[in-house]
Formats: sequence, C-alpha cells, structure tokens
Amino acid sequence: MSSFLIGGGKKLFGSVPISVSKNSTLAILCASILNGGNTFIKDCPKIRDVQILIEILRSIGAKTVEKSDGVLIDFSGAANTVLPCELTSKIRASFFLVGPMLSKFHEVTICRPGGCKIGTRPIDIHLDGLKSLGVEVEETDQYLIFTSNRLTGGEYRFRYPSVGATVNLILASVLSKGTTVLYNCAKEPEIVDLQRYLRAIGAKIKGAGSSIVTIEGVDFLRADVDFRPIPDRIEAGTFLIGALGCGGDVEINGCFAKNIWSLIKKFDNNACKITVNNVNIYRDNIYIKSTGSLRSFKKIKTSPYPFFPTDLQPQMGALAAKIKGRTQITENVFDSRFAYLDELKKMGVRILIKDNSAIIFGSTLKGALVEAKDLRGGAGLLLAGLFAEGETKLLGGEHI
Repeated sequence: MSSFLIGGGKKLFGSVPISVSKNSTLAILCASILNGGNTFIKDCPKIRDVQILIEILRSIGAKTVEKSDGVLIDFSGAANTVLPCELTSKIRASFFLVGPMLSKFHEVTICRPGGCKIGTRPIDIHLDGLKSLGVEVEETDQYLIFTSNRLTGGEYRFRYPSVGATVNLILASVLSKGTTVLYNCAKEPEIVDLQRYLRAIGAKIKGAGSSIVTIEGVDFLRADVDFRPIPDRIEAGTFLIGALGCGGDVEINGCFAKNIWSLIKKFDNNACKITVNNVNIYRDNIYIKSTGSLRSFKKIKTSPYPFFPTDLQPQMGALAAKIKGRTQITENVFDSRFAYLDELKKMGVRILIKDNSAIIFGSTLKGALVEAKDLRGGAGLLLAGLFAEGETKLLGGEHI
C-alpha cells in the first residue's frame, strides 16, 4: 500500500497543465477495437486504469506501441473473445469492451466487472439494451457470455442516463445492420468525444451530447487516425477546488471551462476571483485567485451532466469540512460514495449522514492518519490534508 505525507496549511501558487480525460481515453481505447486501421491516442495518460485496459487489449490480439507522446493501437489481427478475468476484475471500464467485441466479432465472454467500490453500479441497463439489439446473454456465477449474429438496428430508451450503458450500446451499434436510435442517453462530454473519434474512423453517428443518439450501421471502419481526447474535467475541477480551499494564485492550463461550469458557478459570490481565458477552440486556461477564507456552499446535489458531477463530490466535501458553517451534500448517482466521510471525521469534522445525504459542519481541520478507499474519495482526503493544520498521512495512495 502506497501513501502520501501531506504538509497542510500552505497557499498554492503556479500553473498546472491538465491531462487528457481518463474516462474519455478508456472509452476510446475500447472503441479502437472497431478500427481496421491504426489509432494513435495522443498524450494517453499513464495511469493505472489505462495501463490495465491496454493490457487487456494486448491479451485479446491488439498490437500496441507506447511512445513518449501517446499510444499506437493496431487491432487488425485476430481476436481472442474471452477476456482475462485477472485483468477485467480490476477495472470497471473493461465492461465497455462488450459492445465493440459483439459488434466486430459477434461474441465475448467476460467476468463480472470490478473497479472502485463506490456503490452499486448495476449492469442490467447494459444487458437490457444489448438484448434489445438482438444479443443473447448467458449468465453464470462468474461469467457473462454474449453472442449474436450481426446486430440489427432498433430503438432503446435508457431508464437512467447511464454513461457506461450509453457507451456500450453506441459501440455495439456502429457495425450493425440498419439504424439504431437511443433515447435518454447520457450527455457527458466524454460521450461527445467518443462520437468525435467514431466519426474520425468512418462511423455514422449523430446526437451525442443530447438525449437522443442515432447510429446508422456501416459495413466496416478503417482509418489511420491521430486522436487527442478532451481534457480531464474532473482533474481540472480537483485542482480548482484545491486552489480555492488553500488560497493563492493558480492557473489551470488546457481545460474546457464549459465542461465544469456547474462547479465554477458554485464559486460565485465567494472569496475568490476566477478568469477564463479562451486560448483556442480546443482549450481554455482558468485563473483563480483565492483568499482561502470562504463561505459555506449550503447545498450541493449531484446529478448526471450538465449538473454537478458525482466525481467532484468528495473533493467538495473536503472543502466544506474546512469552511465554517453547514453544508448539505446529497449524492444522487452512487449509493456508497460517502466512505471518505468516516476518514474525514478523524480530522476533527462533525458529520451527520442519513441515506444519501450528509451534513458537514465545517471547522479547523487537523492533520491525521486517514485511508483512501477509492479514487475520488482519495482525492478528497488528499485535499483535506492540504487544507489541514499539521501533517496528514494518507494511506491507499495507489487509488489516486
């Protein structure tokens, strides 16, 4: 288990470049299975989830070359349609492979998905949608076995705008016969980015970013593409929250401000000044100047995009803990995303939790020994260490 030692109570100064989106990269890596040409993902982030997914692609027949400025993927060879459990059990996004594998090879066997323990993330939405396209599903205690002839187009309405299920059904449909129309889709920027990649390799798809996505099936996809995913909005938001809580002057370089506008609006009328400088159509720079003396945010509620993102909720919980006053956080996406709050209590914070809501009574944070249980909760605890007086030791650093 790795750990961080954090000396708190310091203001932050300087600039930080934002990496490309982890979630977008994972979806595009899965989509690269469909491409008969070469995909080069520029500035592919060298993080654990991405590395595991690349290992999975190699295990099923992809040729990959990791370079200093990205990863080259060639999936023109034969594929093993049984995905390795020892890898897929480590990463939730491995389930995104089901759609493209079915689309291209008409069968796939996968273990039940693993990943961060942030609550129940049922796959029944994925299964219902795939069945609506003509997929047969056999379930065992450990495996899910998917088979189909060439998928046929159709219509499907998600009962909830699941990002993962939206990705899977889009990828299952691009080589289908006929037209597929998906309703109540996730609107996240990463879905729009996936559409941008698919169009680059020859897919016929429109509507990403709205509630209705239409895919006209094609016979094949083949193009050599250089593709840079969008900036990581959650990384950008995490740095902004850190700068706001610590105080100082920080520039966040190479992000899309519109993709985290729900966060930026939360900073209105607080003790900071935020300036957005549009560099070009591909990036913004955000400048934040903060005194670090803030007022309570009162209420924060998570919901699917474009509303406040669940992946920034723990970071805002850490910020709320250092602001005098009461903040109520309501988590509407995942049912076990409050695990970090028990650790935050060790830093001297009074917190009341009932169902999917938590009331945080802000106070002076004190350094303590705490443990990260997942990625975003760990990021929140790391920020809490920066906000605190004294030294914090954060265990579970491998999650971050």
